[in-house]
Amino acid sequence: MSAREQRPPSTDPDRRRRRSGTLRWPFWVGLVLVVAAAAWFMVTLGERGEEELTGIEVEPETPTAEATAGDRAVVLVFPEWDAAGYVIERRRIASRGRTEEDLGALLDELCAGPTSSGAISAVPERTRVLATYVDAAGEHAVVDFSLELVVGHPGGSASELATLTSILRTVALNFPNLETCRILVDGSEIETLAGHLGLAREFELRRWL
Repeated sequence: MSAREQRPPSTDPDRRRRRSGTLRWPFWVGLVLVVAAAAWFMVTLGERGEEELTGIEVEPETPTAEATAGDRAVVLVFPEWDAAGYVIERRRIASRGRTEEDLGALLDELCAGPTSSGAISAVPERTRVLATYVDAAGEHAVVDFSLELVVGHPGGSASELATLTSILRTVALNFPNLETCRILVDGSEIETLAGHLGLAREFELRRWL
């Protein structure tokens, strides 16, 4: 056996640490390079992701239809069949909380006629509400009826008074903030309802309660 082969293993601790350090430094260098590469990859991926998100157009939310406020309790005034007085009917109408729309719905119900016995309709058959208007202050109203209000009216001062009372008292009871109401027929003012009571003016609603 040669002298090289017979040499006992080194017992020098400093030498063993030097050899161990020589073996470990490539590992740490490699680890640092791996971490740096991973960091670079994540930053690049994040930038690309931001660019992709920037190019996406987000659709705006579609506004939902305005929800209705529910319904509203109203009272309708109809003359008694024997002209002895008036009958009050209580109903509910669909409401969105807008005075003009509620006024139109209210008078549509009035034109539909009574449901209780002993009451009659004060407006001629097939009369319709064409439009309703209320000023910005909520104090003055205009109601536009179809031609049937006059061409189908039976006439007579008592009958005309019953028609006006039914319309104006119904409006006054349900809209106490309104001060006046003007009645149009087919978009125009008319002199009288059926030859007796004039319509070409504003009616003070409190006088019809």
